[in-house]
Amino acid sequence: MEDATLYVTAQGSRLGRIGERLVVRSREGRVIGDVPFFRVRQVICVGTVEIGHSALAALLKRDIDVTLLTVNGRFKGRLSNLQPRAVRCRMKQYERASDAAFRLDTAKALVRGKLTSSRVWLMRQNRAHDDALARAVLGVTSAQRAVDAAKTTDELLGIEGSGARCHFQGIRAILKQDLGFTGRATRPPPDPVNALLSFGYTLLFNRVWSAVEQAGLDPMLSNLHAIEDRRPSLALDLMEEFRVTVVDPVVCGMINRLELDVTCFRHEEGKGIRMNEEAIGRFVKKLQARLADTCACPVDGRSYPYGDLIVRQAWQYKSLILGERNEYIPVTIK
Repeated sequence: MEDATLYVTAQGSRLGRIGERLVVRSREGRVIGDVPFFRVRQVICVGTVEIGHSALAALLKRDIDVTLLTVNGRFKGRLSNLQPRAVRCRMKQYERASDAAFRLDTAKALVRGKLTSSRVWLMRQNRAHDDALARAVLGVTSAQRAVDAAKTTDELLGIEGSGARCHFQGIRAILKQDLGFTGRATRPPPDPVNALLSFGYTLLFNRVWSAVEQAGLDPMLSNLHAIEDRRPSLALDLMEEFRVTVVDPVVCGMINRLELDVTCFRHEEGKGIRMNEEAIGRFVKKLQARLADTCACPVDGRSYPYGDLIVRQAWQYKSLILGERNEYIPVTIK
């Protein structure tokens, strides 16, 4: 709970309310979690978790977002109150959405930040001077250098995709367990590493989405990812700078420290590889710990937990939309 997000992962559990506290009970009725409302900013329910009417009403009244995921991390839905004072900001967003130069410049900043962190992080992992990892670093560096020359968002997406493929090849070289990972693949994830990455990115995505709405932004109006119905593309944009800094180190660290192995996963026909309940709980705790780690804010230079930086970056983007800033500066690791 250090990062103000309550994760409910016990299958068959029920989220209820007693006075000013949220209470999680197991399938058998035993209390397995108990936290006051004032400490919670967001609730994420994974798998078969019930929410009582009294608890749900209290969460909505207090503007606490509720996200529902399948047991393998697929997004099911989200409950959130609309920001009542967001009209001016959203009108500006619609204006900016038709400004091709603004969208391209902002998208370049996002991709540049992601690739910068990827390059630095991969280099830090290459203490043994592995040739495959060195090639991955060179590939990411090449993509990083190509960002400024991109003339369109589509061209920029191609550059980002090339850099991402090199990044995942670097992850393959970093991993000390052979779990069948050859590169990024989804829908369904074919191996444990992709299952972990997908689950982690889904949790991160919903954290960013919540921050976007807290700032009064329309999550559908993006710069890098295409604007489409029923897709919160701005949340996809702003999570890019946190994939490498938050999720990837957790996945690689847990695998290399043997905190997760092949016994923690199972194959389900048509659904790919899934984590078992115990593995989900372990992973969530590690991700919470990572979100509590600190990194320098690109605006004021001070160190904040990653969980807070996600919110700060959403507000920085809002300032950009309103014309209070001239550029968007992404979070990067040095």
